[in-house]
Amino acid sequence: MEFERTRRRRVKNLQLTPMIDIMFILIIFFMLTTTFMRIESLELNLPSVSNKAADKSEVVHLFIQANGDMLLGTRKLDSDELNESMKRMFDKDANTKVMLLTAEGVSMQQLVGIMDKISLAGGKSLFVRKWEAAPAAAREPAKPVIIQ
Repeated sequence: MEFERTRRRRVKNLQLTPMIDIMFILIIFFMLTTTFMRIESLELNLPSVSNKAADKSEVVHLFIQANGDMLLGTRKLDSDELNESMKRMFDKDANTKVMLLTAEGVSMQQLVGIMDKISLAGGKSLFVRKWEAAPAAAREPAKPVIIQ
């Protein structure tokens, strides 16, 4: 009786060199096609319960209206005047606190742009609150009213 012998399959060697080459090419491709972004940030420290509110005399009020107008105290400013005023103010006292009072309709882009200008001028302490102008029937110049 003759038995038929089955031939053992020969295991072929798996070549790793071409696979490694392909992996390196893919890594280079992904590295070259990736966009590199320079991320800039503005440090924001949120108030805590233990912090005491600043005295009114130490705080400079900057009012931002929805149309982009800005008032530093009662004086109307444009963007260039804001930079100069802030630099002068922080040169006199680096610990001056700025309170940003924003009207309804001020975009986040406007707010962050002004916060960035204050930070670049040397501002270290910044508060943001909402405000509304006095009613038109009052016949007095519009005074901002702080809303808690």
